[in-house]
Amino acid sequence: SGRLDQNAFQMAVADVMQTHPEILYLNWYTAPGVQRWPTVHPPLLGQRLAKPGDAQLQDAVRGAYDEARSSRRQAYSPLIYDDFGNGYITLQTPVMRGDRDYLGSIAAVFSVEGILKHDIPQELSSKYKISITDANNRELSSTSTRPRLPRDSHYDLPLDPPGQGLTVRVYAFPQLTNLTNNTLVWLVAGLSCFVLWSLWSLWKHTRQRFEAQQALYAEAFFRRAMENSVLIGMRVLDMHGRITHVNPAFCRMTGWDETDLVGKVAPFPYWPRDAYPEMQRQLDMTLRGKAPSSGFELRVRRKNGTLFHARLYVSPLIDSSGRQTGWMSSMTDITEPKRAREELAAAHERFTTVLESLDAAVSVLAADEAELLFANRYYRHLFGIRPDGHLELSGGGFDRAQASSDSIDMVDAFAGLPAAALTSSAADAQEVYVESIQKWFEVRRQYIQWVDGHLAQMQIATDITTRKKAQELAHQQEEKLQFTSRLMTMGEMASSIAHELNQPLAAINNYCSGTLALVKSGRGTPETLQPALEKTAQQALRAGMIVKRIREFVKRSEPKRQPARVADIVADAVGLAEIEARKRRIRIVTEILARMPIIYVDPVLIEQVLVNLMKNAAEAMADVKPASADGVIRVVADIDAGFVDIRVIDQGPGVDEATAERLFEPFYSTKSDGMGMGLNICRSIIESHRGRLWVVNNVEPDGRISGATFHCSLPIGEPADLGQGGREASASHTVTGEL
Repeated sequence: SGRLDQNAFQMAVADVMQTHPEILYLNWYTAPGVQRWPTVHPPLLGQRLAKPGDAQLQDAVRGAYDEARSSRRQAYSPLIYDDFGNGYITLQTPVMRGDRDYLGSIAAVFSVEGILKHDIPQELSSKYKISITDANNRELSSTSTRPRLPRDSHYDLPLDPPGQGLTVRVYAFPQLTNLTNNTLVWLVAGLSCFVLWSLWSLWKHTRQRFEAQQALYAEAFFRRAMENSVLIGMRVLDMHGRITHVNPAFCRMTGWDETDLVGKVAPFPYWPRDAYPEMQRQLDMTLRGKAPSSGFELRVRRKNGTLFHARLYVSPLIDSSGRQTGWMSSMTDITEPKRAREELAAAHERFTTVLESLDAAVSVLAADEAELLFANRYYRHLFGIRPDGHLELSGGGFDRAQASSDSIDMVDAFAGLPAAALTSSAADAQEVYVESIQKWFEVRRQYIQWVDGHLAQMQIATDITTRKKAQELAHQQEEKLQFTSRLMTMGEMASSIAHELNQPLAAINNYCSGTLALVKSGRGTPETLQPALEKTAQQALRAGMIVKRIREFVKRSEPKRQPARVADIVADAVGLAEIEARKRRIRIVTEILARMPIIYVDPVLIEQVLVNLMKNAAEAMADVKPASADGVIRVVADIDAGFVDIRVIDQGPGVDEATAERLFEPFYSTKSDGMGMGLNICRSIIESHRGRLWVVNNVEPDGRISGATFHCSLPIGEPADLGQGGREASASHTVTGEL
């Protein structure tokens, strides 16, 4: 402002007002109503601005002035009306020196009518009616005086700046037209629509062609992908036998490229040189339409010279018009299936050879009807090809009537049953005697799933006639051996038995002699003779009991298990054994548990075992006891874990480990004159009763061995319940074996 004087300012004002006719007044105010340089010939509104008493102007100008001074920005005053109702707006622009010194504001007065008149182009004014309205929707100025029709459309736009509720409203007027103009307009519109329709039709047609082309491409690619991915070799021949197409699988199989095969005629490159005649014959059959539906099996030569087996199927190639244009061939590599089939056939032949060579009758019978599905050579030799042999070996449990009914109704009798449970069950052996051929067989049978999916019963019968005869002979020999053992025992005890019988016989002789002397002397009265005769009878009864025990012990009889009391068996055995024991000055003491259960055994055999054990105990004690000392053999019977345990406890030297290892072996004896069969027979007898026999040494607290104890363990219960066997002997310093 230091360089601007009044003349320069007024020249600048004149220049701006000339350029912008809508500005009616422009001046510099240092304070409200105070001009820096008074303007010459101010307009009417300018004169009003110069009047200090005009309240409307003062409020409007002061408000805009204060806002410009405080905000340091341009400020617009509210709308001001003159005496004629024209609208004006003042703009206050602050004048600053630097950023802080406020020097006043430049006040510019804009005419609303001048804005429309000078700032709106003529082209717009001729087509549109443009008006400026205030906040009360009162039209302040307009470019046209034409009244607005109700159907006229308009558009309102806020006029900001200056704001203050001013709005620019634009009306669109319809143009005055004639028939020619309307016709041209409609023609242009019609042509435009036709062009649009043509473009839409062309776009639609193009899109349809594009979609069809894409579908064709997709179908072609899909078919090509299928042809390239298939593992079956495809070959196309024309009607003259020329190769027109091969797929990649055919090329991979043969090793030849497509260019090596397409266009070739017979002989083809993949034909083996030694098979030209056969391959030509197959090709001729194909061209004549005589190819079999099962295809040709042929050998194919690869490019590297190796051969493989293939199967070739041929079918006519028909085009879209229904005319045959050639022959389509499909080829599969059957090298592995052929090798597997040959191996399977060889395995089947080996299996059949093994079955035919077995010395056992193998047969398979349908489970739902009496039909023999398989029989090996040995079965056919014994029973022929009839199923009667299978039924006879199985015990005749097959219901022919039920099988016939099931066969007629086509109903499997085992329908609904779990086949897996039947076929996985173990085959138990069963001994069967066939009366028709007088042979024994060990029969094993099991359900299997036959090749047709139905359930069948497989049966394997092994001839055990020789084994049964050997077992019977061994059983007879064992009985003879047991009887011989008892005779040997009695023979060994003969002198003791004779001495034992001599005492009652001598007493009888003495009593008879005394009685005879009394009778001869005449002093024999019934009173004097009765005591002697009673003693004679007692001695005779004693001798008879000894003879009875010996007779029952050595008599030959069939083994027979029966209920027996342990106390009776022990008493009978002790009665025989104590004859030998008394000779050696050895006492036998029994300790039997009260209310012992009944056991099911052969009493004579168990008595034989106990007599043998007590006899061995007496002989062992005689070797270590002085002749003047009395020995004791204890026989103890009690119950242990469901078994009757009978123990024979001696005071001999015991059993050393070397002897214990062979104690139960046959023909092993610790006696110089022994045969080594006694304890072996005893063990066999006890084990035949499902019991056990073992020996343990009697060990004193100081570690000294004071004898041996033989345990005889027998199960309690009925014979049908005996299946648990003997118990294990577990004790310190225990040795097992027989003496």
